[in-house]
Amino acid sequence: MQPEEAKTLIKEILNSDVSFEGHFNKCFENLKETQKQELIGWIKSCKKYKADPIQSKTNREVIGFVKRIGSNIRTILTKEKQGYFLTLFLDKHKYYETEMNKLGF
Repeated sequence: MQPEEAKTLIKEILNSDVSFEGHFNKCFENLKETQKQELIGWIKSCKKYKADPIQSKTNREVIGFVKRIGSNIRTILTKEKQGYFLTLFLDKHKYYETEMNKLGF
């Protein structure tokens, strides 16, 4: 699966015009096919609230779901508490720390 196909599928799953942040395309291309399917499955779990959300400390209306993929890739899916999914961040661990701080997690 290519990054653009994945973006379309993710938007359909979430029924939202989610934005993609970090180095999404490059990181997604470097994932193994099983990791790509794991990511899609996790996104489905997030939509059904089967994954545990975390609360932003800086914006009480935003929650996030966090997942580790492999040894160095991290993803953060953010959502308005009573609204739509906002962003899907996919990048290496060093960028993930900065993003978590920025979002208040």
